[in-house]
Amino acid sequence: MDLEPGRPVFLEELVQAPSQYVEKTVRVTGTLHSYNPTTDRAELVDNQYLLIIDTQLLGIQQYHNGQTYQFIGTIASTSGNKVAQPENLFDDAQFSLEIVLKARVLKLADGLDMAVYRKSVDALRQLTQSTE
Repeated sequence: MDLEPGRPVFLEELVQAPSQYVEKTVRVTGTLHSYNPTTDRAELVDNQYLLIIDTQLLGIQQYHNGQTYQFIGTIASTSGNKVAQPENLFDDAQFSLEIVLKARVLKLADGLDMAVYRKSVDALRQLTQSTE
């Protein structure tokens, strides 16, 4: 099985068009909202958007709510599987229960300036579109 590099994707893109990313390898960045070691499930937020992450493939890790993380993995459809609602939802949370990220790489990204990160991802996308 060849592994693809994780294409940077923002959480709002995944939430707004979840089926478009099924079976794609992506890299997502956000703040850890919650982690449940019993279910190997993390919830990552960026602004009001929330993504459910399956951390089973990552093994034992230390997770700290409120820290910034990057996950690389494959987006899987949850069709046919019952997915629990996110825990401790905040008022304006937007999320999708149609997909889950099956993470295979984790990186602590505390100190990352998300505004600069967004600009760099947008610039990278423009560059790759112009060279295709």
